[in-house]
Amino acid sequence: MTYNAILIRFSLCALLLMLPLAALWAQPKAPPTKAPPPPDPAVLAAKAKFEQTKIAAEKGDALAQLELGELHYQGMGTGRDFAEALKAYQKAAAQGNVLAEANVGWMYERGLGIGIDPKLAMEWYTKAAQKGHIEAQLNLAEIYYNQKGLPKRDYTNAFYWYTIAMGLGNKEAKTFAPRMHTLLTAEEKTQTEQRAKLWLDAYKKK
Repeated sequence: MTYNAILIRFSLCALLLMLPLAALWAQPKAPPTKAPPPPDPAVLAAKAKFEQTKIAAEKGDALAQLELGELHYQGMGTGRDFAEALKAYQKAAAQGNVLAEANVGWMYERGLGIGIDPKLAMEWYTKAAQKGHIEAQLNLAEIYYNQKGLPKRDYTNAFYWYTIAMGLGNKEAKTFAPRMHTLLTAEEKTQTEQRAKLWLDAYKKK
């Protein structure tokens, strides 16, 4: 075998040996693994606050129960859960917290976390309204006015609560209450205004 022939054969063998290596070199390199982003401090703080509030609520603190309901309602530090929000509100309301009473009424009126129940909504709104919670007074008046869960519209009681809210300085009630005058007889209007005045006088003495 001549020298040239040996050289050609050697070159071919070397080429064949290098082909697998070339194939490996041609493969795309995997991108470098990225480190997970650091936890959001705001998220961590919200979760910590939720856990702290939950512990306080479980000890029977009405304000903590109210706040826990808000955290569940808003989905802050935990997933939004209307059913859990209602449970927390109910516990605070059972202790007489006026904000919780109004919130329970809202949940029953809107069917949040439970089925819509206008009767229970009115019951809880009334508890809060009697304590001077203006939003509860307006919502109660709206239920009477719009016949929510009632056999018929009750303009007298709607006007009664609008008049009380107006007496407490609510601008919406000041706008709406006078519009109801045409829906009442003169006697109904006078008697309702007198009832509202008695309530306001008693409330201001508290």
